[in-house]
Amino acid sequence: MRKIWNGLAVSFIGAGAGLMLYCGSFYLKSCQENRQMRNKYEYIRESCLDTEEDEIKEMKADEKEIAEPKVIEKSFGISWKELRSINPEIRGWITVPGANISYPIVQGKDDEFYLTHSVEGTKSPFGSIFLGCGHNGDFSDTHSLVYGHNMEGHMMFANLNCYERREFFEECPEFIITTPERHLVYEIFSVEQAQEGGTAFGYGYEIGSEEYEEQLKDLRRNSMYETGILPNGQQKMVTLVTCNSNLEENVRMAVHGICKKILTETER
Repeated sequence: MRKIWNGLAVSFIGAGAGLMLYCGSFYLKSCQENRQMRNKYEYIRESCLDTEEDEIKEMKADEKEIAEPKVIEKSFGISWKELRSINPEIRGWITVPGANISYPIVQGKDDEFYLTHSVEGTKSPFGSIFLGCGHNGDFSDTHSLVYGHNMEGHMMFANLNCYERREFFEECPEFIITTPERHLVYEIFSVEQAQEGGTAFGYGYEIGSEEYEEQLKDLRRNSMYETGILPNGQQKMVTLVTCNSNLEENVRMAVHGICKKILTETER
Protein backbone atom coordinates (compact mmCIF):
# COMPACT_ATOMS: atom_id res chain seq x y z
CA MET A 1 0.00 0.00 0.00
CA ARG A 2 2.82 2.38 0.89
CA LYS A 3 4.38 1.78 -2.55
CA ILE A 4 1.06 2.65 -4.20
CA TRP A 5 0.76 5.89 -2.21
CA ASN A 6 4.37 6.74 -2.97
CA GLY A 7 3.73 6.13 -6.65
CA LEU A 8 0.62 8.31 -6.57
CA ALA A 9 2.53 11.04 -4.74
CA VAL A 10 5.28 10.97 -7.34
CA SER A 11 2.63 11.12 -10.10
CA PHE A 12 0.88 14.09 -8.45
CA ILE A 13 4.17 15.91 -7.95
CA GLY A 14 5.12 15.26 -11.57
CA ALA A 15 1.75 16.45 -12.82
CA GLY A 16 1.96 19.55 -10.63
CA ALA A 17 5.44 20.34 -11.85
CA GLY A 18 4.30 19.88 -15.43
CA LEU A 19 1.34 22.18 -14.88
CA MET A 20 3.55 24.81 -13.27
CA LEU A 21 5.99 24.56 -16.16
CA TYR A 22 3.17 24.93 -18.69
CA CYS A 23 1.63 27.91 -16.87
CA GLY A 24 5.03 29.53 -16.50
CA SER A 25 5.83 29.15 -20.19
CA PHE A 26 2.35 30.46 -21.13
CA TYR A 27 2.83 33.48 -18.86
CA LEU A 28 6.26 34.20 -20.31
CA LYS A 29 4.92 33.93 -23.85
CA SER A 30 2.03 36.25 -22.99
CA CYS A 31 4.41 38.80 -21.45
CA GLN A 32 6.68 38.60 -24.48
CA GLU A 33 3.79 39.15 -26.91
CA ASN A 34 2.55 42.05 -24.79
CA ARG A 35 6.02 43.62 -24.74
CA GLN A 36 6.43 43.22 -28.50
CA MET A 37 3.06 44.81 -29.21
CA ARG A 38 3.74 47.65 -26.77
CA ASN A 39 7.10 48.31 -28.47
CA LYS A 40 5.47 48.23 -31.89
CA TYR A 41 2.93 50.92 -30.95
CA GLU A 42 5.60 52.98 -29.20
CA TYR A 43 7.58 52.94 -32.46
CA ILE A 44 4.49 54.03 -34.43
CA ARG A 45 3.82 56.86 -31.96
CA GLU A 46 7.42 58.06 -32.09
CA SER A 47 7.51 57.85 -35.90
CA CYS A 48 4.16 59.48 -36.63
CA LEU A 49 3.40 61.85 -33.73
CA ASP A 50 5.22 65.10 -33.02
CA THR A 51 6.17 65.83 -29.44
CA GLU A 52 5.70 69.58 -29.83
CA GLU A 53 2.19 71.02 -29.68
CA ASP A 54 0.80 72.42 -32.91
CA GLU A 55 -1.28 75.56 -32.88
CA ILE A 56 -4.99 74.88 -33.39
CA LYS A 57 -8.07 77.05 -33.45
CA GLU A 58 -11.56 76.22 -32.28
CA MET A 59 -14.49 75.78 -34.63
CA LYS A 60 -18.12 75.75 -33.56
CA ALA A 61 -19.66 72.29 -33.65
CA ASP A 62 -22.43 73.45 -35.96
CA GLU A 63 -20.13 74.72 -38.71
CA LYS A 64 -20.53 73.06 -42.11
CA GLU A 65 -18.82 69.76 -42.78
CA ILE A 66 -15.67 69.67 -44.88
CA ALA A 67 -16.98 69.46 -48.42
CA GLU A 68 -14.30 67.42 -50.10
CA PRO A 69 -11.55 65.34 -48.50
CA LYS A 70 -7.99 66.35 -49.30
CA VAL A 71 -4.85 64.29 -49.12
CA ILE A 72 -3.22 65.80 -46.04
CA GLU A 73 0.33 64.73 -45.30
CA LYS A 74 0.57 66.21 -41.82
CA SER A 75 -1.72 67.95 -39.34
CA PHE A 76 -2.08 68.29 -35.56
CA GLY A 77 1.46 67.00 -35.15
CA ILE A 78 0.59 63.69 -36.82
CA SER A 79 2.26 62.44 -39.99
CA TRP A 80 -0.66 61.00 -41.95
CA LYS A 81 1.72 60.23 -44.78
CA GLU A 82 3.71 57.93 -42.47
CA LEU A 83 0.55 56.33 -41.12
CA ARG A 84 -0.84 55.73 -44.61
CA SER A 85 2.44 54.04 -45.53
CA ILE A 86 1.83 51.64 -42.62
CA ASN A 87 -1.80 51.07 -43.58
CA PRO A 88 -3.99 53.11 -45.97
CA GLU A 89 -7.03 52.04 -43.92
CA ILE A 90 -5.99 54.22 -40.96
CA ARG A 91 -8.75 56.78 -40.41
CA GLY A 92 -7.54 58.67 -37.36
CA TRP A 93 -5.96 58.56 -33.92
CA ILE A 94 -7.65 58.11 -30.55
CA THR A 95 -6.33 59.41 -27.25
CA VAL A 96 -7.89 59.13 -23.80
CA PRO A 97 -5.84 61.56 -21.69
CA GLY A 98 -4.77 59.99 -18.40
CA ALA A 99 -6.02 56.51 -19.34
CA ASN A 100 -2.95 55.22 -21.22
CA ILE A 101 -4.93 54.87 -24.47
CA SER A 102 -3.29 56.27 -27.61
CA TYR A 103 -3.64 54.31 -30.86
CA PRO A 104 -4.32 54.69 -34.56
CA ILE A 105 -7.86 53.85 -35.67
CA VAL A 106 -8.36 51.62 -38.70
CA GLN A 107 -11.51 50.75 -40.64
CA GLY A 108 -11.91 47.52 -42.57
CA LYS A 109 -14.38 46.33 -45.16
CA ASP A 110 -16.02 44.27 -42.39
CA ASP A 111 -15.93 44.17 -38.60
CA GLU A 112 -14.07 40.85 -38.39
CA PHE A 113 -10.65 41.43 -39.95
CA TYR A 114 -9.21 43.86 -37.39
CA LEU A 115 -10.38 41.70 -34.49
CA THR A 116 -7.48 39.39 -35.34
CA HIS A 117 -5.08 41.63 -37.29
CA SER A 118 -2.73 44.40 -36.20
CA VAL A 119 -2.67 47.94 -37.55
CA GLU A 120 -0.10 46.69 -40.04
CA GLY A 121 -2.50 44.04 -41.29
CA THR A 122 -0.62 41.05 -39.81
CA LYS A 123 -2.25 38.32 -37.70
CA SER A 124 -2.31 39.31 -34.03
CA PRO A 125 -4.37 38.31 -30.96
CA PHE A 126 -4.30 41.98 -29.94
CA GLY A 127 -6.25 43.02 -33.04
CA SER A 128 -6.53 46.78 -33.64
CA ILE A 129 -8.59 49.72 -32.56
CA PHE A 130 -11.13 49.97 -35.36
CA LEU A 131 -14.10 52.03 -36.53
CA GLY A 132 -17.20 50.05 -37.46
CA CYS A 133 -17.38 49.37 -41.19
CA GLY A 134 -20.85 50.92 -41.46
CA HIS A 135 -19.65 54.41 -40.52
CA ASN A 136 -18.19 57.32 -42.46
CA GLY A 137 -14.41 57.30 -42.04
CA ASP A 138 -14.29 60.98 -41.04
CA PHE A 139 -16.53 60.54 -37.95
CA SER A 140 -19.24 62.71 -39.48
CA ASP A 141 -22.01 60.23 -38.56
CA THR A 142 -24.44 61.07 -35.79
CA HIS A 143 -23.21 58.00 -33.89
CA SER A 144 -19.96 56.09 -34.57
CA LEU A 145 -18.74 52.95 -32.79
CA VAL A 146 -15.04 52.28 -32.14
CA TYR A 147 -13.96 48.81 -30.97
CA GLY A 148 -10.87 47.39 -29.26
CA HIS A 149 -9.89 44.29 -27.30
CA ASN A 150 -9.59 44.15 -23.51
CA MET A 151 -5.97 42.93 -23.33
CA GLU A 152 -3.65 42.12 -20.43
CA GLY A 153 -1.06 44.70 -19.47
CA HIS A 154 -3.49 47.61 -19.92
CA MET A 155 -3.16 47.28 -23.70
CA MET A 156 -5.64 48.38 -26.37
CA PHE A 157 -9.03 49.23 -24.78
CA ALA A 158 -8.47 47.35 -21.48
CA ASN A 159 -8.49 50.55 -19.43
CA LEU A 160 -12.03 51.40 -20.53
CA ASN A 161 -13.07 49.01 -17.76
CA CYS A 162 -11.56 51.42 -15.24
CA TYR A 163 -14.60 53.58 -15.96
CA GLU A 164 -16.57 51.22 -13.73
CA ARG A 165 -15.26 53.49 -10.98
CA ARG A 166 -16.66 57.01 -10.91
CA GLU A 167 -13.31 58.24 -9.56
CA PHE A 168 -11.65 57.20 -12.82
CA PHE A 169 -14.28 59.05 -14.85
CA GLU A 170 -13.60 62.17 -12.81
CA GLU A 171 -9.87 61.86 -13.61
CA CYS A 172 -10.40 61.06 -17.33
CA PRO A 173 -13.70 62.67 -18.42
CA GLU A 174 -12.83 63.13 -22.12
CA PHE A 175 -11.41 61.38 -25.14
CA ILE A 176 -10.05 62.82 -28.38
CA ILE A 177 -10.25 61.56 -31.94
CA THR A 178 -7.99 63.23 -34.49
CA THR A 179 -8.45 62.89 -38.24
CA PRO A 180 -6.37 64.61 -40.93
CA GLU A 181 -8.96 67.40 -41.10
CA ARG A 182 -10.25 67.73 -37.55
CA HIS A 183 -9.50 67.30 -33.88
CA LEU A 184 -12.69 66.12 -32.11
CA VAL A 185 -13.08 66.37 -28.34
CA TYR A 186 -15.71 64.15 -26.73
CA GLU A 187 -17.15 64.53 -23.24
CA ILE A 188 -18.11 61.23 -21.60
CA PHE A 189 -21.77 61.30 -20.55
CA SER A 190 -22.58 57.62 -19.96
CA VAL A 191 -20.72 54.44 -18.98
CA GLU A 192 -22.62 51.16 -19.18
CA GLN A 193 -22.48 47.39 -19.30
CA ALA A 194 -24.30 47.10 -22.61
CA GLN A 195 -26.09 44.05 -23.96
CA GLU A 196 -25.10 43.29 -27.56
CA GLY A 197 -27.79 44.50 -29.92
CA GLY A 198 -29.09 47.00 -27.36
CA THR A 199 -29.57 50.76 -27.54
CA ALA A 200 -25.83 51.37 -27.15
CA PHE A 201 -25.16 49.93 -30.62
CA GLY A 202 -27.90 51.71 -32.57
CA TYR A 203 -26.82 54.17 -35.26
CA GLY A 204 -28.09 55.83 -38.41
CA TYR A 205 -30.46 58.28 -36.73
CA GLU A 206 -30.67 61.82 -38.08
CA ILE A 207 -29.16 64.59 -36.00
CA GLY A 208 -31.90 66.31 -34.00
CA SER A 209 -34.41 63.53 -34.67
CA GLU A 210 -36.76 62.20 -32.03
CA GLU A 211 -35.16 58.76 -32.34
CA TYR A 212 -31.68 60.13 -31.67
CA GLU A 213 -32.81 62.19 -28.67
CA GLU A 214 -34.55 59.11 -27.25
CA GLN A 215 -31.37 57.08 -27.71
CA LEU A 216 -29.33 59.66 -25.79
CA LYS A 217 -31.88 59.60 -22.95
CA ASP A 218 -31.73 55.78 -22.81
CA LEU A 219 -27.93 55.81 -22.67
CA ARG A 220 -27.98 58.23 -19.76
CA ARG A 221 -30.55 56.09 -17.93
CA ASN A 222 -28.39 52.99 -18.50
CA SER A 223 -25.25 54.61 -17.13
CA MET A 224 -23.55 52.95 -14.15
CA TYR A 225 -23.51 56.32 -12.40
CA GLU A 226 -24.56 59.91 -12.94
CA THR A 227 -21.96 61.88 -14.89
CA GLY A 228 -23.74 65.23 -14.78
CA ILE A 229 -23.34 65.63 -18.57
CA LEU A 230 -26.56 66.34 -20.48
CA PRO A 231 -26.12 65.81 -24.25
CA ASN A 232 -28.57 67.23 -26.73
CA GLY A 233 -29.78 65.95 -30.07
CA GLN A 234 -27.62 68.44 -31.99
CA GLN A 235 -24.31 66.92 -30.84
CA LYS A 236 -22.69 63.89 -32.46
CA MET A 237 -21.68 60.84 -30.47
CA VAL A 238 -18.91 58.23 -30.44
CA THR A 239 -19.07 55.05 -28.36
CA LEU A 240 -15.92 53.15 -27.33
CA VAL A 241 -16.54 49.42 -26.94
CA THR A 242 -14.57 46.54 -25.38
CA CYS A 243 -15.19 43.26 -23.49
CA ASN A 244 -16.30 43.94 -19.94
CA SER A 245 -14.08 43.20 -16.95
CA ASN A 246 -15.83 39.89 -16.23
CA LEU A 247 -15.50 38.81 -19.87
CA GLU A 248 -19.24 38.06 -19.92
CA GLU A 249 -20.54 36.82 -23.24
CA ASN A 250 -22.88 39.28 -25.02
CA VAL A 251 -22.07 42.07 -22.55
CA ARG A 252 -19.74 44.90 -23.50
CA MET A 253 -18.24 47.85 -21.69
CA ALA A 254 -19.49 50.91 -23.55
CA VAL A 255 -18.19 54.43 -22.94
CA HIS A 256 -20.34 57.05 -24.64
CA GLY A 257 -18.94 60.47 -25.52
CA ILE A 258 -20.70 63.49 -26.97
CA CYS A 259 -18.77 65.89 -29.20
CA LYS A 260 -18.30 69.15 -27.34
CA LYS A 261 -15.55 70.74 -29.42
CA ILE A 262 -14.24 70.63 -32.99
CA LEU A 263 -10.79 71.99 -33.69
CA THR A 264 -8.95 72.66 -36.95
CA GLU A 265 -5.26 73.29 -37.50
CA THR A 266 -4.24 76.94 -37.61
CA GLU A 267 -2.84 78.19 -40.92
CA ARG A 268 0.81 79.07 -40.47
